[in-house]
Amino acid sequence: MSDANQKHPVKKTTITLRIIWILLSLFFIITVVSQVYIYWYNPLQTEVAMIYTTSDAITFKGVLVRNEMLVRYTGADVISYIHPDGSKLGRNSVVAQSYKSREDILLQRRIDELSERVRILESAEALANTDNSQLESYINQITNRHIQLLQQVNSGDYSSVAKLKNDYLSLQCKKRILRNDETDYRGLINSLENEITSLSARMSSQPQNVTIEEAGYFVSVVDGYETELNYDTLPYLNKEDIERIIREPMLETGYGVIGKMIDDYKWRFVGVLDTDRTRSLYVGRVVDFRMGGGSQIVQATVVSVKRLDDGSSIIIFECDTLTAEFASRRVSQFSLLLDSYKGIRIPTSAVHFNEQGERGVFVRNGPELVFRRIKDIRVEKDYLLVEDTTEIPGFISLYDNIVVKGRDLYEGKIVQ
Repeated sequence: MSDANQKHPVKKTTITLRIIWILLSLFFIITVVSQVYIYWYNPLQTEVAMIYTTSDAITFKGVLVRNEMLVRYTGADVISYIHPDGSKLGRNSVVAQSYKSREDILLQRRIDELSERVRILESAEALANTDNSQLESYINQITNRHIQLLQQVNSGDYSSVAKLKNDYLSLQCKKRILRNDETDYRGLINSLENEITSLSARMSSQPQNVTIEEAGYFVSVVDGYETELNYDTLPYLNKEDIERIIREPMLETGYGVIGKMIDDYKWRFVGVLDTDRTRSLYVGRVVDFRMGGGSQIVQATVVSVKRLDDGSSIIIFECDTLTAEFASRRVSQFSLLLDSYKGIRIPTSAVHFNEQGERGVFVRNGPELVFRRIKDIRVEKDYLLVEDTTEIPGFISLYDNIVVKGRDLYEGKIVQ
């Protein structure tokens, strides 16, 4: 074999070893760099300290009781209500309108909607060529209406959404006129009025008004208990009566009943509750409660407590806040919020001890960490509720950036 043939395998082996060494070196460098990165790169997770309210709640199904009077209409036409449930109406007010067909109702609703748009545009147009000193005020009102709309939607209360939407649209139109984005809305108004004329011509007849004799709060929903349940009969309800109504919240209603009137904004609800859990309830006590799945918290006063021999109690509450939901329901889920606690809520993972053995949290103060002590109010599963100690030096304050996740935390540590 020649010398050239003997050198060729040696050359290939050298190249292979060199590649292996390069790969091993790269692997070693990557491993070292990654370990250094993991050791030194320690991202912090923070939460802003905010006020939070929690309560001890008693949940039960209850029956709503109001003084109610049925509203009747004996005609054969189709009824369309013109007021949302819970609206306060005076004597001889128009509560509904009768139409020959459902198509006429839909046409009238569209006409009313377009007429409202015309009113909004004409109101905005009247500001043309006027001083724009009100512009800032309209911009602020637009922001407020937007916030109110979001709050109403998030709370599940849609009763005032339509009005807020029209208010928002009106303010936007006025803002555009004052900023000279629009000189007038005449073209759009003419188009809307032409559509209104066209829709009116398609209606088979004009609607007839349905009026009420007595003043009160109107509700379109009836359940058959209107003549059975009122303030006079409420004290005589026993446990079996309440459970029966909860099982059967709807009864047959008579012919021609189209709604009811509630005589006052005050209403009551009654439930059967466990006596041991309601020892703190007494006549005259004011409690907070939520109804159904809503987030709205309102107050009620205990007006009657009847302790039963079987360990339960029949308790009657009175509330002076009347919403569409409160006015229309007969049976609902209630949550009594007996003892409320208010403070700053922090995760248990954020709690540490300093060198003096004091409990607290680390707070990010600019580029460094500082230790802030806490005063417990209530301990929950994953969170603590602590006092708002904003005015006390060395303790947690509202809006502090609390470190909820991090490693190697200590006072004065500089963080990125």
